[in-house]
Amino acid sequence: MDVYPLQIPGLMVVGTDTGVGKSYISAAIARQLTSEGVRTGAYKPACSGSVIDESTGQPYWEDVELLRQAIGGTDLPPERICPQIFHAPLAPPVAAEKEGRSIDEALLLEGVRWWESQAEFLIVEGVGGVLCPLSSQQLIVDFAEKLKYPLLIVARAGLGTINHSLLTIEALQQRGLKIAGLILNDVDPELSDESRLSNAEQIQLWTSVPVLSFVPFDWQSNLLRYQSQDRIDWRQLSQDLL
Repeated sequence: MDVYPLQIPGLMVVGTDTGVGKSYISAAIARQLTSEGVRTGAYKPACSGSVIDESTGQPYWEDVELLRQAIGGTDLPPERICPQIFHAPLAPPVAAEKEGRSIDEALLLEGVRWWESQAEFLIVEGVGGVLCPLSSQQLIVDFAEKLKYPLLIVARAGLGTINHSLLTIEALQQRGLKIAGLILNDVDPELSDESRLSNAEQIQLWTSVPVLSFVPFDWQSNLLRYQSQDRIDWRQLSQDLL
């Protein structure tokens, strides 16, 4: 498989599933880096599932807008954040087919290249889980292999996350990919359960991949290292795995 030689460092944020808060975590990292004076880019190769803006009646893509605002790029064309967008909330190749379109394989990577002259650090957000189809020819994990960025896994905080997290870690390690760490994200307080108190410790018993943070629902602060209260140095974390 061809490797895409990026000229700037970065992280790729992947998930154990859809709806685990990849965009929320990606945006939080981008906001932190931007506040630290780092010229930060944000990129999502494809995004499906539009919503309607009640004030304008026009569709928009929440993930794309969240990332764009996080880097202070309100004047930035949204296609720089995500060059391929689709309306149906389905895997990108399926959503594209419903619109009589197909995923442009070359554009998935060409969109990354633009950021090399625009940013010092790039956050790339995946789609769905790591084995989610990105196109008819590749899964998210295949795209990650081409980028060769260290991977940050986002997982739900509650019941079932031990299995999902360890399966995701195993799938990535089998490909020889480098994993920067895992973040447990509390995506819905109504679904919270007692397992949230022990999941981080249990995951850590079964893998050397560090659990970096537990993010409570609707937490607006910077992401902190799990239990240590130290601010995470994302650039150093990425550099350590190169």
